[in-house]
Amino acid sequence: MGLRRSTLITAPLVGLVGLLGLAACDHGTKAPAAAKVAAPATPRTAAFRVVYRVDDTAGPQLQVSTDVVQVAEPWNGLLEHRDGPPPGTTLLSSTVQNDRFTFNTAQGSTGFATRRIPGALTTAPSPEALEAAAAAGLVERSGDATVAGEPCTRWTYRAANAVLAKGTPEEQVESCLTADGVPLREAITLRGRVVRVAEAVQVDRNPPVTADTFQTGRDPGADGGQALLETEQQVTEGARSGQAIVQVVAPEGFRVTRRVTVDRQAGENSAPIKLYVQAFESGADLVTTEQVTTPGSPPWSTDEGQSVDLGAKRTGRVVYRTGWAEVRVTLGDKSVRVTSARPAVALAVARSLRA
Repeated sequence: MGLRRSTLITAPLVGLVGLLGLAACDHGTKAPAAAKVAAPATPRTAAFRVVYRVDDTAGPQLQVSTDVVQVAEPWNGLLEHRDGPPPGTTLLSSTVQNDRFTFNTAQGSTGFATRRIPGALTTAPSPEALEAAAAAGLVERSGDATVAGEPCTRWTYRAANAVLAKGTPEEQVESCLTADGVPLREAITLRGRVVRVAEAVQVDRNPPVTADTFQTGRDPGADGGQALLETEQQVTEGARSGQAIVQVVAPEGFRVTRRVTVDRQAGENSAPIKLYVQAFESGADLVTTEQVTTPGSPPWSTDEGQSVDLGAKRTGRVVYRTGWAEVRVTLGDKSVRVTSARPAVALAVARSLRA
């Protein structure tokens, strides 16, 4: 459940309605018009707050703690880890995300902040992504359960913080997710035994939110008590144009809300990489495109995942995580990754791409 050492659940591949004709793009080539994507049978809840009892049996003695996860789609997320059983006592660590920054604190430290690249929340699972992964044979539906008085579907897979794959008796995660995307339980098995169970004891789909909840009014660059960490990457706001930029057509109802350029260098001897990221929103739904604008290989695998037909004699690769789907596309010498908690939306955008 988006818990301290793991990520939460995600969403399935739902009906993607065809493209609605062709329109000219900036380079004079033909690009699809905005696609219509069918709404899911059960929309994801736009906000929730869940308190979990966490039983950690990895060590010689049972350790009981409390995790709190709060989400306000599409940008805001909070994860707190507290000592002792619910409601918890001392705050041991926390991570807060809003549309521009991620704030990290730990007991006994002043914490730090980093500029956030647009993308899906790691604490918000996607039922549509899990359904799509199950249809692809990558996860297993393990039946139904009731947790904290709420019905949920049990899913089993290898690891919560990785590309989804089938679990084994030696290593697996079993999670339970409501139809509208609230994670209620997560049990982690390593080396053949359960080492951690997080189970909801309180669920609120209309939690109170203030400016402090997700620190939305805070500028860490001007905050003397919390340093803005600018190390391996720099994030610059603003749109770009030119022949190097792949053209994107968002689905009907989506509007562009953020554009950033990311300059990243993994290490002193690594080649720098420049990315151009665009975010498109429709209510609580978010889809992002991440384009590599420097020569060389992209910072993701180009052969991982499963092949998917994108039309116009083009293919891509789709991979699933608990909270989203990624469609990875190569257009000549250009590489693009499209990410959304709704696989159908990610595919619609991937099919619109034109170099």
